[in-house]
Amino acid sequence: MKKLVLFSFAVLCSSLLILPTNEAAAAVQSPKRTQVVVNNHDLDSKDILNKNNQVFFSLTSLKGLGDFTIAWNNTTKQVTVKGSDTNLQLTMNNKVAQKNGTSVSLSTAPFIQNGKTLIPLRVVAEALDGSVTWNQKTQTAFVSKPSTKLLTDVKSSVLSTARNAAINLPRVSQLTEDFKPIMEVSSLQYYFPENTNDRFIEVNNNVIRYYKITKNTAYLKWQAFISEKTTTQDNLYFINRAFIKENGALPNFKDTTFANFRWMPHITSAGYGLITKENWNDVVFKQAELPQTNLKENYIIVDIPEEK
Repeated sequence: MKKLVLFSFAVLCSSLLILPTNEAAAAVQSPKRTQVVVNNHDLDSKDILNKNNQVFFSLTSLKGLGDFTIAWNNTTKQVTVKGSDTNLQLTMNNKVAQKNGTSVSLSTAPFIQNGKTLIPLRVVAEALDGSVTWNQKTQTAFVSKPSTKLLTDVKSSVLSTARNAAINLPRVSQLTEDFKPIMEVSSLQYYFPENTNDRFIEVNNNVIRYYKITKNTAYLKWQAFISEKTTTQDNLYFINRAFIKENGALPNFKDTTFANFRWMPHITSAGYGLITKENWNDVVFKQAELPQTNLKENYIIVDIPEEK
């Protein structure tokens, strides 16, 4: 196995476009219109409608909840959504749907607008065994339904498997703001407290986030922008840049040993190592080649032999 000396976070940050302090607010997502996130994928605004304080989304957006087939009957104005164990029938302008032969009441009937079939988000998502979380502050609806594979893997006794599932679980935020990286993903770093898989820190260019796993969902608990200013962090000791702005609450990690993983999409390997407050800037990271099957599933976390 090849070894790769990863640059310190300071060097990494210097190669990225970091937000100047006076531009931090501009990158905070403050939407004036409703947003919908289905299993970590943002829907296009043209597929969303907020009508009378009820959120509707386009029929095709259902595909983000799983492997469904959708059939439209133009004569009856009825749509049928079929999954492995679900058969849902919706009729336009009708407040009663059919799920596996049982009637389901809808608060508002589905309808067609500008040639697009719009369905009530919460009731239909939950009828398909998904869950919906509404963030009033950011006007965002998070629709979540982990795949069977993720539900199995997150319980795995193999730590790397459980961690890979954790970073791919549906993500939800109840924080008051939405921080967006200033550029597309060029590198990602993940930090898991040693021997754990139920919480992690993610560094995506100039944004750092902390997630806690609860009931098969990754909840965003804290986030911050990373600036160009060099400093020493007492808590997150592996970040030697100042935070421009913080949102949420972060636990005490100052004495924590982390399993650290670095992933760059343009290569097919992941760097990994155990870091502590004393050695984080001097660790020689190892490099693991990732098979294509892992890359397709975004399974980029590997086992660390030294972690026991």
